[in-house]
Amino acid sequence: MSKTASNDSAHKLDLSLGSISVDRDGGASIITVSSPGRLNAWTRGMRADLLAALRDAAQDSAVRAVVITGAGEAFCSGQDLNEIATWTASTPWIGEIEELYRFILEFPKPTIAAVNGVAAGSGMQLALLCDYRVAAKRAKLGQTEVKWGLASITGTWLLAQVVGPQRARALALTGQLLEASQALTEGLVDEVVADDKVLAAALGLAGQMASYEPEAFRISKRWMSDRFMPQFWEVFREARAAHREAFERGSAHRGVAGFLGRHA
Repeated sequence: MSKTASNDSAHKLDLSLGSISVDRDGGASIITVSSPGRLNAWTRGMRADLLAALRDAAQDSAVRAVVITGAGEAFCSGQDLNEIATWTASTPWIGEIEELYRFILEFPKPTIAAVNGVAAGSGMQLALLCDYRVAAKRAKLGQTEVKWGLASITGTWLLAQVVGPQRARALALTGQLLEASQALTEGLVDEVVADDKVLAAALGLAGQMASYEPEAFRISKRWMSDRFMPQFWEVFREARAAHREAFERGSAHRGVAGFLGRHA
């Protein structure tokens, strides 16, 4: 059985194709990001649905682990730029992302990202927030936001936790997408498998991690997230200011308009 929660759109552009679906495989909840024709770019509504699915999984004692993946041949290409075109400096999207990211970091059960294809911008960040990342050989990962006129703050910080500040600086300011093999070498993913094996590999690991004593896992993960949180709050405070500036100066809309114009 699968239940799908589609986001509502009040915009003139059709953003309603995006959805978050939830399936079960034994004790694992499989959460799939889907946005046909957009490399699973997500909207504010989709992120709200993902948060709701994670809250359900946290409360469900039958769910012992969560696997997050994408539909088709992409994981998540980040924020849907069609939606950004409708935003202003006061759109509260950074606060919404902060709430989602915090919940993933503090989620008391194992989270595994099955990175089945491109993971860019906030899509890559979604993968980095998980406890373990299994990538398909075709996967590409990168912090691409400067290409679209967006300030690169939270993604750069998350990258720096993995690759160090200087390498994160280079990756964020070039917007480079790394092939799966290079992402493995640099620690952005933990395992690379054949394209058609990524979900099976993630579910296998989910089963293994779900077999551990849950309280020991929860306590260990809570300690890790507690060490992380003071800087997390500071980074998001700075991200709010940076993105407000990008919208007020027009760089966000210029960057998005340029991309959409080239891909019209």
